[in-house]
Amino acid sequence: MRIAAALTAVALSGALAGAGLAGTAHAAPSGEAGILACSTQKISSKVARGWCSAGTDWRVGVKCTDGRHYYSGWVADARYQHAICGSGTITHYWIDR
Repeated sequence: MRIAAALTAVALSGALAGAGLAGTAHAAPSGEAGILACSTQKISSKVARGWCSAGTDWRVGVKCTDGRHYYSGWVADARYQHAICGSGTITHYWIDR
């Protein structure tokens, strides 16, 4: 009987955690980027924007046809950041974490 009760408690706590109802939050260890949700988008031939959830430093980067890389500033909060080519147009864009 005790084993069944323990298994039920484990299953219930797993279900609550999966549903986002558990009260415990876990921070990722240093260097682990698994919990940071990010997205990027090219919004013109010279500008890319990105967004990440809060908690870890991140920035938007672009590589341009002038061969250089340009970046937004580092932030750790959830907001849009933009990176702009100094000259030329965007060939690649990404989020640095």
